[in-house]
Amino acid sequence: MAMEFTISESVRNISRFEDQEQYSTDTETHFNIPWALQIRKNNGYLQFYLLCEKEECETRKWSIEVEFKLKLVSYNGKRLMTDCRRTFEKPSGLGSGDFLSWEKFEREYVVDDSIVIEAHVKIIKMTDDPCTVNKNQKIFLLIQTVENVSSIEEGGDFHTRVEERFNIPWRLKIQRRNGFLGLFLRCEKEESNTRNWTIAVELTLTLVSANGRILTSSTTSFFNKPVGYGLGKVMRWDDMLEKYVDNDRIRIEVRGKITEMTGCDGNNSSNCVIS
Repeated sequence: MAMEFTISESVRNISRFEDQEQYSTDTETHFNIPWALQIRKNNGYLQFYLLCEKEECETRKWSIEVEFKLKLVSYNGKRLMTDCRRTFEKPSGLGSGDFLSWEKFEREYVVDDSIVIEAHVKIIKMTDDPCTVNKNQKIFLLIQTVENVSSIEEGGDFHTRVEERFNIPWRLKIQRRNGFLGLFLRCEKEESNTRNWTIAVELTLTLVSANGRILTSSTTSFFNKPVGYGLGKVMRWDDMLEKYVDNDRIRIEVRGKITEMTGCDGNNSSNCVIS
């Protein structure tokens, strides 16, 4: 049986996109793999990607070879598509970095400030080695349900309680800035006058709604003092309220993979690369 699926979503408020702003659809699972679409306004172009969000495992190699069509469907009947054949070997987005000029996109395809984005995907081949537990891995998960989301005013922040993972204090931060939701992981380890320390972390930031919607973004961070790193424009604040907030609450999750730590234990020569 052919492994094929389609993702489709209407994107609104195109005219208010800022440069470097991106929009990701809800994550959908097909053939036990999470997928999504993403568009971005970048230097006068519309960028259009298929996202594969299959989780990495340190001891496992996997690949997914796909053929896919990325398609714009205008409410005036016009359509534009491109064919791609790519291979995913890690969580990433593949597609077109210059799908269409933004000016032509708005002039010829956007109607009532909206557009439908679609992808038809055919999985050609999948390989997936067994994942075994690596005792040296340092992976942690922070999960918080934030209440009274409507009380966070423009310019305001909300911090969750501090939790320790691998003897390091962490917490999450929600930020509301210029109409956008920001989501950050904060490292609260104190600075030292006698020894420097560093922690390199790969982050997966996730919003989860009560009705099962999931939005995932990834980034990397390098901590050497108490500070927060993450994404300042996860999505528009009003989109978050509409799609992910239920009873004035939202669930946020951050999965962190520590790839390197220095100066974080009692040994001054500490320098541990996690592999």
